[in-house]
Amino acid sequence: MKSVALDHSSRETLADYGDHRFRLLYRDADGAPEQHDKIVDVVMVHSGEGSLMLGGTMAGKKGNAATGEYLGTALAGGQLHQLAPGDILHIPAGIPHSFLVPRGKHITYVLLKFPAAGK
Repeated sequence: MKSVALDHSSRETLADYGDHRFRLLYRDADGAPEQHDKIVDVVMVHSGEGSLMLGGTMAGKKGNAATGEYLGTALAGGQLHQLAPGDILHIPAGIPHSFLVPRGKHITYVLLKFPAAGK
């Protein structure tokens, strides 16, 4: 895997099949909130610990309405889901989400991204 970037993550595409892809991600700090209006994410936790904030309101939302890809500065009011190795999560298209990692910890997960039905 590549070195850890300034956003405290490292990612590598494991397989790309055109309309869906598998990625391996490592994160050692909280991630910026994101939202994909046309893409579904399925997360399979491999190692480490953390949580996923799912839903709520994204502050500082910026992006591209044509692609439906957005990043934010904070996420409030969502549901917090604790993550551990072996967990599998479904993040529906259009739902803001953010990975949270406790200080001094990390999380590694495989991410499957595919187009939402009818999008």
